[in-house]
Amino acid sequence: MKVVGFVGSPRKGGNTDVLVQQVLDGAVEAGADVEKFYINEMDFKGCQGCNYCRAVDACKLDDDMQKAYDALKKADGFVFGSPIYFFQFTGQMRQFIDRCWALVNPDFTPRIDGGKKAVVVGAQGNPEQGAFQSVFDEFSQILQMFGMDVKGTFVDVGHHAPGEVKENAELMGQAKTAGSQLFD
Repeated sequence: MKVVGFVGSPRKGGNTDVLVQQVLDGAVEAGADVEKFYINEMDFKGCQGCNYCRAVDACKLDDDMQKAYDALKKADGFVFGSPIYFFQFTGQMRQFIDRCWALVNPDFTPRIDGGKKAVVVGAQGNPEQGAFQSVFDEFSQILQMFGMDVKGTFVDVGHHAPGEVKENAELMGQAKTAGSQLFD
């Protein structure tokens, strides 16, 4: 089993990164090999709208997204994480999502095998648990369009400083359990 984490936060060691790592740690305990991508450190441009990927099963841009495409095609499970910045996922995560258009056929079927497992994590300063639920629901729909089974969404609320999520022992435990039970 291979599980790949994608961190859409620009802050290494931030709350989103900590939650992604918790899920990955749980997956390791269950015997998975893991890998983590920090989207902010990847070198790639946004979708150019050139439609090259509509005619060819590839993106015309030869950049770090090629590594992400490879991971998305080959891994069995995923952890996608992004904090909420100004009512939406980070710009880094949005750009990553847009570039995944190259993994969709012209008839809107996915170019990756279905049945992969996914967990979504996030962080938001707003203390209201459901304040941005629509953002997480929309992203889950994208993953479901790719044939992924979304096993859970875990969101840290009300924290701002990097690593504060560690104070939420219940959420940390839930994230780790999600990783250990990803393939159950």
